[in-house]
Amino acid sequence: MVSFQEAQKIIKRHAPAAPIEEIALLTALGAVCAQDVKSPVHLPLADNSAMDGFVLRSQDTAGATPDQPVALRIRGTIKAGDSVHKTLSPNETYRVMTGASILLGADAVLEKERAVIRNGHLVISQPLGKGKNIRYQAEEIEKGQLVLSKGSVLNPGGIGFLASMGMTRIKVYKKPMVSLIATGNELVTPGNPLAPGKIYDSNTAMITAALDQMRIRPFLVRKLRDEPRSIQKTLHLVLKESDFVILMGGVSVGDYDFVKEILGKEGVRTLFWKVSQKPGKPLYAGKKKNALVFGLPGNPASVFTCFYEYVYPALRHFMGHPRPYLAWSHRELKGSLRPDPDKFSFIKSKMENGQSVIPLQHQKSHMISSLCEADSFVVLPNSSGVLEESQMVLVHSLP
Repeated sequence: MVSFQEAQKIIKRHAPAAPIEEIALLTALGAVCAQDVKSPVHLPLADNSAMDGFVLRSQDTAGATPDQPVALRIRGTIKAGDSVHKTLSPNETYRVMTGASILLGADAVLEKERAVIRNGHLVISQPLGKGKNIRYQAEEIEKGQLVLSKGSVLNPGGIGFLASMGMTRIKVYKKPMVSLIATGNELVTPGNPLAPGKIYDSNTAMITAALDQMRIRPFLVRKLRDEPRSIQKTLHLVLKESDFVILMGGVSVGDYDFVKEILGKEGVRTLFWKVSQKPGKPLYAGKKKNALVFGLPGNPASVFTCFYEYVYPALRHFMGHPRPYLAWSHRELKGSLRPDPDKFSFIKSKMENGQSVIPLQHQKSHMISSLCEADSFVVLPNSSGVLEESQMVLVHSLP
């Protein structure tokens, strides 16, 4: 048996690293950038108008007053996307749309809302400052400037930003090939009739959803009976194809817990079995070549806890995340807790007001209802003491 800290270190040491692949930018949401990206262009690409209005030379408005206004002849209209290669002459103006290019010689835009038009002329009654309502070329980004660092997670804004520079492809860390297998004669797929002694399989739906939140779609999802031949046949297949194999159930010490023995027959080397923790003590980790294998205890709270404390960071490490583990903080405890004197404990909890954390009801490993509102674990080292109201505790935040 190993400690929580030892188990995390062992997994980190053996977690495979992802290869790099170049993919279409529009498919890169949630991926981790595997390159430093430098802008191929200036942003903005050229001087352009920040407003619908009239483009002009600020010097033509110098000295304008309500009593002695300046009249500028309106020569035409420039729309966004128009190719403009002309110079603005003195005492002339053009209607201009937002994003439209600025004429050579022009240096200001009067907002449409302030415009007074008489007899085909724009009437100006006060000076307009140079640079008014103009977006200048490269004021945001210069060509060649570093705009996205290796290790950045691509969110919708980042994808839009790269697209604004004309990019269509990006190098990222590849997402892992994951197999998800639940074992147990008692398991029934939701939607089917439930015979006496059977239970619905909640673990497959729960971990599939957790993987989906990470934008990982397992290439195999299977529910198996506790039959060694069927389990071994499936494992023989997936160990050849998978970066990660996640098994749920069958790793404890029951008469029908065959998984650990079968993994050994398939050449999987045990990294550890059993962690001094609750829930999830019978956690298994093994490795065959580059495939990392997790055997999660079958109770739903154990599966949930072990996934987020061990599998989740290993998957994120594979995908290139620089900070793969659950975020943590210290918070004020609402209520009291009695740690286990012998085991590390993960208490399903809910954070409140950015400062405190509330332990939830129904903490036993077979209970799943509290997971509906849990957004964190209170992490308790083994201790014979009692944690009282308002004491500071370590909290791991769920994604």
